[in-house]
Amino acid sequence: TADEIVQSWEQGIAWLKDAGAEVVDISLPHTKYALPTYYIIAPAEASSNLARFDGIRYGHRAAKADDPVEIYYDSRAEGFGPEVKRRVILGTYVLSSGYYDAYYLRAQKVRSLIRQDFSDAFEKVDVILSPVTPTPAFKRGEKINNLLEMYLCDLYTIGVNLAGLPGISVPGGFSKDGLPVGIQLIGKPLAEAELLQTAHLFEQAHDFYNQHPAL
Repeated sequence: TADEIVQSWEQGIAWLKDAGAEVVDISLPHTKYALPTYYIIAPAEASSNLARFDGIRYGHRAAKADDPVEIYYDSRAEGFGPEVKRRVILGTYVLSSGYYDAYYLRAQKVRSLIRQDFSDAFEKVDVILSPVTPTPAFKRGEKINNLLEMYLCDLYTIGVNLAGLPGISVPGGFSKDGLPVGIQLIGKPLAEAELLQTAHLFEQAHDFYNQHPAL
C-alpha cells in the first residue's frame, strides 16, 4: 500500500540520520507535471529515433515482403512490440503539424522548470531521497490491461530522467505481502561517484539486499 511506501521512505531518512547525514526539506514544485511531460517527450523522441528502423538499413526485416512499402510496413509491424507501437503513434501525433507547439514545445518548457527545481534543491543538499514507486512491486503482467495505472508507477523516477540526473534504486524493505520496496537516491549532475558512495552507506544499515521477495 501507499502507507508502506511512506514508512519505507521515513525509515530511509532515519538510516541516513544515523549515518551522520543532515536531513533538509526541499521543494520540487513542478514534479507534479513530470508524468504528462515525460509521456509527451519520450514518445516524441521514440517516434523520431525509431523512424530509422525500417527493415532496409536498420532493424528487423520482414521475410515475406515483396516491395519497399511492404518491407517498411511489415518489418515495423513485426519488429515492434505493443508498447513501442503505442509510443510511436503517440509521439508521431504530438510532433505532427498543428500539435508540435501545443504539446512537444510546451512539454520542453516544463522540462526546463523541472530541471531548475532540482538545480535549486541541490544548492541546499547533496543527495535527494525519494520512493521509487507509489506502491510495492506488482506481479509481472498484472497491470498490462490498465496502462494509466502502469504509467503512474513511474511517478517518482521520470523527473530524474527529465532533469538528466543520476539516480539509483536501493532495497528499502518489503511490504506485508513480502514484495520488495525500493528507495531512490538522486545525485547532482556528474556526481555518480558520490551517489554510489551514499547508496553503499545506505545499504550498510540493513541486509535487505541479501533477502528474497515472496513468490
